[in-house]
Amino acid sequence: MLPEHEVTLETANGLLSFSNKDWLIGKQLFIHRHYEVDFIKKVLDFLEENDLLHGETVCDVGANIGMISIYLLKSEVFFEAIAFEPFPRSFEFLIKNVEQNGLRDRIQCFQCALSSDDGICQLELADENSGDNRVRSLSLPGEMREEARKVISVESCKFDSFMKSRAINPDSLGLIWLDIQGHEGHFFLGAEKFFNERKIPVVSEFWSYGIRRSGISVEDYCEIARRHFSGFWLFEQDCFIFYPITALRNLFDKFPDRRQVAQIILL
Repeated sequence: MLPEHEVTLETANGLLSFSNKDWLIGKQLFIHRHYEVDFIKKVLDFLEENDLLHGETVCDVGANIGMISIYLLKSEVFFEAIAFEPFPRSFEFLIKNVEQNGLRDRIQCFQCALSSDDGICQLELADENSGDNRVRSLSLPGEMREEARKVISVESCKFDSFMKSRAINPDSLGLIWLDIQGHEGHFFLGAEKFFNERKIPVVSEFWSYGIRRSGISVEDYCEIARRHFSGFWLFEQDCFIFYPITALRNLFDKFPDRRQVAQIILL
């Protein structure tokens, strides 16, 4: 109810600053003093138990205020992180949170949206929910009235272009943490060279509604995934259940509603 202001709290994810108007991520941090920590722990335990982590750097795509990458480094599973966040206000918090957790030398932050093209893209903003800011592919009316959202221009970059320009060794990367509101198909298109050379797990949100809004058809999304991944684990009933990549299409029928979001690990 108060005017917009900055809140800083010690949480299980680290010492984090965020907006009091952020009713999803900010609210979780304020009330529970953590954000998805239990799920992150389960992911790390699962990957380590199955010997699937090989690399000291994690790539955090859609980093928001840094609550995931900061926790992943504090867990000591990874030594370094590369964090991407296109929204200016969230990026400011990301930089501040990295610094106030003493990780400035270990987390590189980049203000851009990883996509299928290099250049400029349009980012549609969700009022009071920075976690649902999305790269705009469709301006048609949506179930969440996306067509009425404020839009800003941000830099976009293919992951392959980023890796080439920064001369980063692909072998140093051990995990990609992907949360970009249905834009995952575009990310994979922009990272085809990388995935042809490096086989690492990708922790990804699966949101069928967001994927349909991304401008990539369901069939094309599944085909893109089949080019680079052989299977996935679906997190359900508090455990990870394996499916061949051909079963990815079934998730669109399993989670058809815009309020349904699942978590998967692609490999």
